[in-house]
Amino acid sequence: MPRWCDCNQPMNLEIRTVIFAKKIEVKNVPIFSCMSCSTYEVLKPVKAHLTEYLEAIELSLNDPYQVVFFSDIDEVASLFSDLYKRNVEMDSEKIGDIVEAFKEERINLLLDVYQCALQMNDESWMRDTQRRLEQLSQFQFEEHFSEAG
Repeated sequence: MPRWCDCNQPMNLEIRTVIFAKKIEVKNVPIFSCMSCSTYEVLKPVKAHLTEYLEAIELSLNDPYQVVFFSDIDEVASLFSDLYKRNVEMDSEKIGDIVEAFKEERINLLLDVYQCALQMNDESWMRDTQRRLEQLSQFQFEEHFSEAG
């Protein structure tokens, strides 16, 4: 089921670079884009985290220009970045099933990582892994293929 733009055309799921305030280049951001009217929307589960991250980095920005990989700090963005790198067709009818399978695989990996961090008594690593697990467990892909708006 495709996501529809306000112009009544289907939107494609893509991985893009977002440039913020002409100072911060954020790579690997999952977005829906409309080829017809050039509208784009950041995928809702990552939008709040992206906004929060950009506000924090802008306050501490000393360099005139910075490049960051959002997939390194957001687990949902990382999931879609990995799908893109594996050449998974993002606008396919089966994308929901593919995303759910990758999500389950990633959750299992992160549970293994958490177990390792627990055995090493590395609280920082445990907190980071737990944060990533929460991002993935709260993400329901099918919710994002409703009408745009």
